Amino acid sequence: MRPLFLLFIVFCKIGLFSFGGGLAMVPLFVVEFEHRGWMTADQFFDVLTLAQVTPGAIAMNAATYVGNDVHGVLGAVFATMGLASPSIVIVLILAGVLKKYKENRYKKAFLFGMKPITLALILFAGWVIAKETFFTTGFTSPHYSSLALFGGCVVLLYFFPKIHPVAILLLASLAGLLFL
Repeated sequence: MRPLFLLFIVFCKIGLFSFGGGLAMVPLFVVEFEHRGWMTADQFFDVLTLAQVTPGAIAMNAATYVGNDVHGVLGAVFATMGLASPSIVIVLILAGVLKKYKENRYKKAFLFGMKPITLALILFAGWVIAKETFFTTGFTSPHYSSLALFGGCVVLLYFFPKIHPVAILLLASLAGLLFL
């Protein structure tokens, strides 16, 4: 299969079978990228960090970066379009259907059933990222500086909710530069 077409298909599959936004896609990203030899989980978490601190949707930024890494600028375009295509088509279809059936019990049941799996995917992504961020191998070698930085960010977010998240991102980046 041609590389650009393969990029489009892989990202289209990720876009089609992931629910809950960018972080819920992380397990699919990791499995696909490792399977194809495009990048390791650790390399992808670096991409994910970069995608998180750049403007735009995290999944789209990651797709653009990985597509560029795998096959240059055209790869970035094909990966990004592949990831976006299923959402565009499904949202256009569902918008009409959901508008027509505002109080339908099947619609409510479907959305009720989707919430737990969405939360599970996001929590799993958080677990995978936490494991890679806080431990070198398994759970034997903790990164105390990462744990401390995480704790500090949680405290800031919880006790000072009016601080803008961008300010916390900048503070965390500065702390990373100073302490690592």
